[in-house]
Amino acid sequence: MSEVSVQPRHMMIATGHTQDDAEEWACPTCGRRMLLRWPPRYSKVVLERGDDSVMHVGGKGGLQVGTAALTQAPPGQVQAADRQWLREVGIDWDDASA
Repeated sequence: MSEVSVQPRHMMIATGHTQDDAEEWACPTCGRRMLLRWPPRYSKVVLERGDDSVMHVGGKGGLQVGTAALTQAPPGQVQAADRQWLREVGIDWDDASA
């Protein structure tokens, strides 16, 4: 199993809420802007792309995302229920085009 470190990164800042209770987030470094709604009504709408080549992180309520490492799950390790949840939040785990 290989591990990949993701760098560089930009810090996203929560800037407000919309009338339908989505959170507004912005990156002061590259101008990325997006609206987030958390589960059970999860949605993510990117308003301004900013720099797609960097990882965007952020936090609120005293929590902050630090360094992230990506690892590949061994074949057969991702259960059907987990794949269903990933699809429901917009992640196509089984995408064959990757």
